[in-house]
Order: sequence, then structure tokens, then C-alpha cells
Amino acid sequence: MKYWWLSLIIVALCATAIFLTIRMRNNRKISMTVLFAVSTVLLTYKICEFVYYRIAGIPKYPVEFSHISYFIVGVTVCFGIKKMRPFAGISSLLAGIGYIITATFSPDTFVSNGSNVYYIALGVIQHELLFFTGCILLFNIDKYSIKNIWVPIVGIVVMVLFSITVHERIIYPDYDERDKMIIYEIVTGMILRHIMPMENITIALRVITALGIGLAAVGLLFAFYFVNKKYHEHKESKGIRIEGKDFEMGIFYWVGREIKRRKRQREESLDISAEEDRS
Repeated sequence: MKYWWLSLIIVALCATAIFLTIRMRNNRKISMTVLFAVSTVLLTYKICEFVYYRIAGIPKYPVEFSHISYFIVGVTVCFGIKKMRPFAGISSLLAGIGYIITATFSPDTFVSNGSNVYYIALGVIQHELLFFTGCILLFNIDKYSIKNIWVPIVGIVVMVLFSITVHERIIYPDYDERDKMIIYEIVTGMILRHIMPMENITIALRVITALGIGLAAVGLLFAFYFVNKKYHEHKESKGIRIEGKDFEMGIFYWVGREIKRRKRQREESLDISAEEDRS
């Protein structure tokens, strides 16, 4: 590999994300604050990026799994949608881990596909941050109930179907990079082209690869809930004190808190008025 050093950078950043997650594991307030800050930056950047493409008339759309994951994580965390947190965590982990593995084992392909050093570096940073948000959501925020596993299952299926409709020109017919879509490559097994010569990729190997990745995704989905549950149960059994256990952030939370505050003020005002009338 000519660009082996890129693999080292990607692995080092991945290790850093895991290290920071571990360091923050017993402080939910810090974890939530960092998660909110990173998610806000990613969401804002992605909105500005695709708005720019529309204004400039560039046929680029948020069609990749990772593109959609940025918006899922950003909207879920910024708005404080609790039930969506497992879906956001799973999506960001899938996108982040997928990028890290393929880029680590095939850095030359990513460099050759990148337009310049800036966009290569930007892609690495964005996906590493996506992986980081997934780690925080898995370990440091809440204990999730597996009875709601249908939310990420439905969400991931919708994401895959959406990407397929784009590839088949049902929507965004002017999109000119449909044959490079990661979802399409996974579904067809062509993801192998990133790690081996095309002449060695047979139909049988593609089918096995697609099925293997699908099973791995399902396994990761259940593993997410299992690891999350066991990890939080371990902390509970050890009586570990969690700083900011009930700390929340998000637009819905802040709006709800403000509504409750004003309602309480009105009730207090009514009680005071009632007392004065009785006097």
C-alpha cells in the first residue's frame, strides 16, 4: 500500500474516539454536551454543504448511508428525540465502522477517488466524528430498551430503499455518481472492488459478500442493544456514580422545559390571586 500512513492515521483517530468515550463514561453531562456540540457541527456543515450544491447547480445529494446518518444523528441529538437515539447510534456506528474498515485496508483507493487532499482529510474527519457520536450514544447516554428495536430496523431499511431508488433514477435522476454509491456496492457485493482486483470478483463471491455484510449489520444491531444493556447494568451493579444522570439537551427538551416553567408561573400567579381574594 502506497498510502499506508493514511491507515495509521485512521486507526489512531479511531482509538482516540474510543479513549475519549471511555474517559467520559461516568459523566453524562459532559458526554451529552460533547455529543450535542459534535452533532450540531456535523448537521450544520452538511446542511450548508448540500445547500451550496443546490445553489451552484451541482448534482450532489445526501444519498449515501453516511450522508443520511449525519442528518439522523444531527436531528436526533439537536432536537432531543430520545426514542431515536438508538437508531442514530447504530446508523453512525455502521457508517463510521464501515468507512474505517474499508479506508484502513484500502487507503490507496480512497486517495485515488478523492479529488484533493482537503476533501480526503475532510472525509476522514467527518466519518471519525460520526463513529465518535455512535460510541457516545452506545455507552455514555442511556440504557435502551430492545422492545424498540423496530425503530432502527425500519429506519435502516428505509435508508437502503431510498439509496436504491436513487441508483435506479427514480429520484435525483441527474445524480451522476450512482455507480459509486456504497449502499449499491454493498447490496451488489461490489464493495469488494476496494480491496481486490475486479477480475477476481466473481458473482458467487459478490453474493456471499452482500449476505455476509447484511448478517453482520443485523448482528451489530442486536449487539448494540446487548452491549448497551450489559454495560449500563454493570455500572448500576457497581453503584458507579454518574455525573449529570438526568441531564438533557435538545430543542424539544428546552421548549418543553420553558412551557412547564411558564405553566408553573401561571399556576403560582393564580394561587396568589386566589389567596388575595380570600383575604
